[in-house]
Amino acid sequence: MRNFSLAKLFAALLICNIYLFTCAVSGTVSEAKPQDQNKQSDDFQNDNTHGGTIDFIVEDNVVDTGGSNELETLELVNFGFAKPTFAQKPLNSSYTPTSTVKSLAGLASSSSSTTTSTNTPIIVSMPEPVSSEPVSSEPVSSEPTSSEPESSEPDNSSEPIIPNDPNPDAANEILRVKNSGREESGKAIDIVSRIVQNEVGNTFAPEAIKANAVAAYTYVKYQNLHGNTPQCVLKDTASESVRTLVASVIGEAIYYDGTLIQAVYFASSAGGTLSSADVWGGDLPYLQRVECDFDAQFDPNYGKETMFTAAEMKQYVKNETGINLTGDPAYWFEIENRISGKYVGDMKIGDKSYYNDSSNNSVEITGRRFRENIMGYAIRSSAFDISYNSSTDKFTITTYGYGHGVGLSQHGSNILAREKGWDYIDILTFYFTGTEIY
Repeated sequence: MRNFSLAKLFAALLICNIYLFTCAVSGTVSEAKPQDQNKQSDDFQNDNTHGGTIDFIVEDNVVDTGGSNELETLELVNFGFAKPTFAQKPLNSSYTPTSTVKSLAGLASSSSSTTTSTNTPIIVSMPEPVSSEPVSSEPVSSEPTSSEPESSEPDNSSEPIIPNDPNPDAANEILRVKNSGREESGKAIDIVSRIVQNEVGNTFAPEAIKANAVAAYTYVKYQNLHGNTPQCVLKDTASESVRTLVASVIGEAIYYDGTLIQAVYFASSAGGTLSSADVWGGDLPYLQRVECDFDAQFDPNYGKETMFTAAEMKQYVKNETGINLTGDPAYWFEIENRISGKYVGDMKIGDKSYYNDSSNNSVEITGRRFRENIMGYAIRSSAFDISYNSSTDKFTITTYGYGHGVGLSQHGSNILAREKGWDYIDILTFYFTGTEIY
């Protein structure tokens, strides 16, 4: 009996060792535990990370397509993007970047139908009336959270080791940012790694992480060179995999005609990106509309539903525009046209195309103003559909994409890297028209 028990114990230990060896050999890029790939957080309004770019400058020599002469530094609110949940499966550490021809043929599903999210709709309660004081849309967190697993090892982040750093001079360059409003300066490798850890984490494909690193470095460097300290949200520390990928491209930046660009970025697009002229009024040649027909198939933010009661929608409109909606709610909102994918261009509210703001200025009603001014960022994107159900007396707003829509799409970069095998240069030159990376 004893010999039999020992034999069973030996066999069990052997099987366990084989299993552990197999797991160690396969390896992953991410140190974090993989999550269910189909699990997507809808609690985006309470997430204080993944804010995308906030500050935007329009240069003096840029053509103003909107007819306004007020082309100066524009500070945008933090967009509070949801935590990326698209690329949650482990990524093999033997991933080799491959430069491919930029063809999107076959990337989208061959299915003729478009599948949208079937997640439970988000029910949003009408907030209390907002005071006239400007309020940041960035949720306040008493303690920043980290996606890193707990470790008993000492924290050596103050003097990080940069594995195989190809450009130590660029890694040690000092960059300045405002981390959640607090001014902070540090080595480029530290600042960029912490930005990237916050924006996309270490679950995205390696080439997508590198693309986001180059964009973040370019964005901060551009702002610093123009005398600005851009607002960013930084994680306290970055994972080893993120630091290694950032170190492999640190110092590389995005240029148009030999000049550093404003490398703005956001969470995800809606079948296409927007141009800078569409959103901010300055027509920059490298921030043009780019078609992204793969969004509907792969992007987790494509087709998110948020529900509001008719009374809530009426109050949102009344608070900002002064328009008093009456009659059948099914006719309160009308989308007149769209731009670049599913982004809403002009729209009407209660048969009105304009309203007077608090300064009595006439304001045109557009998809962007509906999302930002009227709804106060209660919806993810200015690409949306609105429907009304009379039996429940509720509106459903279906949004496509997440964020302002200009420049690099973070989820789009992950799609192109993971599904198409594009490298970071392919990705960046796709989203930033006519640029070079060096």
